[in-house]
Amino acid sequence: MAQSFLSVVDAVDSLSYSTDSSFYSLIAHDGVTPIGLVSAEIATYFRQEGNSIITDDAKKSITIKPEYDTIAKRNELFADIAARWRKLPAFNDLLDKGWRNELYTVFNPSQVPYLHLERAFSVLTGVITYGAHLTGYVPADKTSNGKLKLWIPRRSATKPTYPGMLDNTVAGGLGYPHGIWETVVKECYEEAGLPEDFVKTHARSTGVLSYMYVTDDGRVQPEVEYIYDLVFDDETTVVPLPVDGEAEDFKLMEIDEVLQRVRQGEFKGNCALVILDFLIRHGHITPETEPNYHEIVRRSHRRLPFPLR
Repeated sequence: MAQSFLSVVDAVDSLSYSTDSSFYSLIAHDGVTPIGLVSAEIATYFRQEGNSIITDDAKKSITIKPEYDTIAKRNELFADIAARWRKLPAFNDLLDKGWRNELYTVFNPSQVPYLHLERAFSVLTGVITYGAHLTGYVPADKTSNGKLKLWIPRRSATKPTYPGMLDNTVAGGLGYPHGIWETVVKECYEEAGLPEDFVKTHARSTGVLSYMYVTDDGRVQPEVEYIYDLVFDDETTVVPLPVDGEAEDFKLMEIDEVLQRVRQGEFKGNCALVILDFLIRHGHITPETEPNYHEIVRRSHRRLPFPLR
């Protein structure tokens, strides 16, 4: 059954805008600044970390103790917690199977690194995670039939998350110590075999998306995605090809087919949001054609209640 474009946003920006007292705030060692949002279930595990963490059920807070006043101390603390939780049966899928040996950065205050923690563990702490998404396209005046076309990959059937679904052309998380542009160039080659020189001369930054996603098991994942467009000169000179196995294949889809597949729910949730953003910026979704235009745009750029990168 076809879904509305607003339903696409609802599925990604899914945390209620009203106060939800079931979540605990993860508080920095200053005892004041919230840096994440933790489910009540995960809070029960933090409650057992009394030597380093103060859990207050009345205030719905999980606070790092004041003595963890350097990034080195905090890194060591959370590395230790993550390593121990990884051995727990309750976290077998999220931590043991999902362990990446890749660090994400938490900021506090904004733009200042506060903590580096294992990527898989970040989803249990409700901190903001960052990624870069790139949409490759051939402009209508450069295609064989005069229609805008997008390069769309299908996720490998063996991927542990969202196997077989559609993505935007390239995407990757911002792992420490890589920068945003460095990540774009790296992921373009690793996922799609696109040469560095081509990416550097044909890609451009086009914005940023932010939202608060609630998982099926009740965790909150605030996410920020930096958005890039990659213009292809034609349909054949440079083409994306699977390299690292993240994608099964790439298909050059006409805009009408992309719209249809978004409505049919064939895209991974946040990738569908990236596609909607692309279609809005390129004038294929407009206030005249989309009754929920304002809410879609607003909800794709949610103000997050934590310090930012």
